[in-house]
Amino acid sequence: MIAHKSRRSLIYGTAPVLYMTMMILAWHYRPKVNQRGIILNQGIAFGLLSHVPSWFLSLGTLGVMVVMAIFLWRWPTVRLSLSWLLAAAAANWTDRILWGGVVDYWQIRPYPFIFNLADVVLRLASVLLVIQAYRHFRSTQTRTQPSMSHRSSKS
Repeated sequence: MIAHKSRRSLIYGTAPVLYMTMMILAWHYRPKVNQRGIILNQGIAFGLLSHVPSWFLSLGTLGVMVVMAIFLWRWPTVRLSLSWLLAAAAANWTDRILWGGVVDYWQIRPYPFIFNLADVVLRLASVLLVIQAYRHFRSTQTRTQPSMSHRSSKS
């Protein structure tokens, strides 16, 4: 019972902390947009769809977050990765609502890409989601296949 509660605390405790950290960083860097490699990305990843109105991207992000919340509720084996994905999507959605775009503030030279903590969390959570889904799939396959000792042998 204690292990179950600590796992739940990990799942539901890290997502709000990640969200708040992402929002604090965006709030900190927002006044410095267009200075020192800090940009306001009005599109999605890599600036794609920057010509699309911000309200439309916000609506799409909200729809994706609703779907993630449903999966979070219904698929317990991937709750950690989905809660991280939801936190990162919510942080980017909040940026878009408040400032009309996502504040990107980190750059690793010599790469030209500028990103934020939500981008990092999205990628890590996506990898974790694949691993968790694979492990879940493997465990259900193992449970549904009869063992060799239960098979009848034909002589």
